[in-house]
Amino acid sequence: MDTPDLLCDRFAGATVATQWRSLLELYKTIEQETASFCHAFDVHCPSGCGTCCEHFVPELTDAESSLIAAYLLYVKNVPAPVADAGSLSGPCPLYDAHSDHHCTVYPVRGMICRLFGACPSENKGGFPVFRKCKYNEDAKATAKLGPEDFGSESGTVPTMQRYAVKFSSITDGSQSKPLGIAVTEQMNRLRFIAAYLDCESGGDDNGGTDPLVPTPNPLAS
Repeated sequence: MDTPDLLCDRFAGATVATQWRSLLELYKTIEQETASFCHAFDVHCPSGCGTCCEHFVPELTDAESSLIAAYLLYVKNVPAPVADAGSLSGPCPLYDAHSDHHCTVYPVRGMICRLFGACPSENKGGFPVFRKCKYNEDAKATAKLGPEDFGSESGTVPTMQRYAVKFSSITDGSQSKPLGIAVTEQMNRLRFIAAYLDCESGGDDNGGTDPLVPTPNPLAS
């Protein structure tokens, strides 16, 4: 069992855990299908590139941001709010130029972070179209793929729009907010949920401190 599953177990009994499990199933599908797409059409980012994270801050739904918030609280053991809450211009508050993936919450990163540069969108006719990330200067990377490149497989190529339909059913159409704001709000929310669950189970994570603000129990990363 990996860390995201442990987070779901930590909040078992809360609605948020059910959302997380559905979200993680979708993420698993995305990982498998985008990997197959990238392999089939020789699409890849340059090794070690994290330029997109330096120039972009994603907007996240409650489901995405609460999963990230739980990872920060219970895996990374980071109790403080995410810095630079309202910025959308980058760098992403969770970007680390020195880490392997550059993302400090890589296992639970948001959907757009999984799709960007690795998944086609649909044109007006509903056919898949893929354009290379503008920051990708790798000469070998595919610049553009259209319906003619996908041929008879066009109807089965995964697209952002198809994932978005599944995604909206999980997130209940909640409004997206800048990552910093969204994650900060959800960190506060999860503290209260965790306190409630601990009281219900008779546990005490606080060592006698305020019962509404439990001390996070770090999980193995």
